[in-house]
Amino acid sequence: MIQLFLMQFFLQPLNGAVANYTQILLRNKGWSFSLIGVLLAVGQITTILGPMVICALAERKGTEKKALLICAALSLVFHIPFVLSGSKALTLASYVISCAFIWSLNPLADGIINKHCSLTGKNYYGRIRATGTAGYVIIMFLFSVLAWPQEGNNNQILMNIGVFTALFMLFAMITPNAGRTAHTVDRDPDSREVFRFSWFDCRFYIIMLIIGFSRVAVAVIDKMLMGYMTEEMGLGRWFTAFIALGALAEFFVLIVSDRLLEGKQIKDYNLLLLSSFALVVRLLAYSFTRNIYVFAAAQMLHGLTFGGCHIAAIHWIHHNVPRKHYSVAMSFYHCVAINLPVLVGSLAGGFIVDALGYTSLFRIYALFPFISLVLGLINRKRYISKAR
Repeated sequence: MIQLFLMQFFLQPLNGAVANYTQILLRNKGWSFSLIGVLLAVGQITTILGPMVICALAERKGTEKKALLICAALSLVFHIPFVLSGSKALTLASYVISCAFIWSLNPLADGIINKHCSLTGKNYYGRIRATGTAGYVIIMFLFSVLAWPQEGNNNQILMNIGVFTALFMLFAMITPNAGRTAHTVDRDPDSREVFRFSWFDCRFYIIMLIIGFSRVAVAVIDKMLMGYMTEEMGLGRWFTAFIALGALAEFFVLIVSDRLLEGKQIKDYNLLLLSSFALVVRLLAYSFTRNIYVFAAAQMLHGLTFGGCHIAAIHWIHHNVPRKHYSVAMSFYHCVAINLPVLVGSLAGGFIVDALGYTSLFRIYALFPFISLVLGLINRKRYISKAR
């Protein structure tokens, strides 16, 4: 069990080492916001298709752990030309390929963790995921204090990715292969199939739709906010401290929500709606003022906008999806409910910044979690009694 905690502890800093610096390293190459937006959107296509295929094939054979290690290694290999190349074509191609592998790690890891918890009868997912967030917080604060990597140095950014890839792979190697065990226990004729819509009921797809609308706006935070902090707010190397502040709030939300959900003191459906409302408030706060204290408070809402949404979705999947389909359900959640909406958000975001600025960007994108909230409230009476 301790291996799962350690794997997550280094997986989330690895995600941060990649995602938090993508826009910055491209700006270091002289790319415009519009061009960055297009590249991010094209990359999102492979974050939709790649993980779905990789997770489905791995689950079909019970080889999630092997797939986890291969994806981590190939992600690093393709990040080298992405970070260092001066060619726009090579940068685009290597980024698109690397996205398929780096963003397969989360659904594969989530599937392994959920299967392990199901096999042992102890649902530790919230605490394991919170450990990853703790690792993320610690590393982001260290980045700020040590001024490492320097935001203007692409070589240091690449070295950073290499270090955390190696650390993650080290602990992934000693992680129990719950995927193989579950595959052996649950093997049936369905095991030969890669994907069927009938594996999940209509509630699953409605919840994915509700999450999807709010995640369109997450493109602003995941892909554009780092540029806003360094270029508009002038935070320099301290921008990682504000990212860590949001992650710190996420840590507490994951721990508290996990206990409340398992104690049936809050329903996962209600927590999803609360996360959509918090995202509306967060984006509007960014748009109305650049006051550093308001910005810090808005960053703290990350605990609900990501942590609350994520733990509610995982909790629902754990209790409502057959164990043998956990990895596919996780990949559907990550790829279709998160990455596809982020693709839509990224495609337009760069053009909006160039044409109208960040203030308009935040206000326009606040409409999407509002739609999510309305859609969720409309369906609340129909689904709240069934969702655990």
